[in-house]
Amino acid sequence: MNRDIVWSLDASDEFVEIILYITEHSGNNVARTIYEKIIKKIENLVDFPAIGRKVPELESVGNTEYYEIIESPWRIIYRYTENEVYIVSIIDGRRNIEEILYKKIIKGKIW
Repeated sequence: MNRDIVWSLDASDEFVEIILYITEHSGNNVARTIYEKIIKKIENLVDFPAIGRKVPELESVGNTEYYEIIESPWRIIYRYTENEVYIVSIIDGRRNIEEILYKKIIKGKIW
């Protein structure tokens, strides 16, 4: 099945920030490698969206429609339908994920 990948504005901005930060601190080659790894993980979701696990912080409050895949240390949060994979957020797993997700939910930035 061919699903479209749809990026939220937040996820797109977060991804750009990650790559820019890595470029600045570790150079173009490292940034390119990480970029390619994250994109490959996301592209795999087109055919295998159920490969991720439910986001534990959201599942614990009854929200079971969001999944995540890991490209350490980043957590790629998404949800999917029959036709689309929605990339919701890319968050550094070393941060307080619960707080970040709750803020996004309150601001209506998680869909």
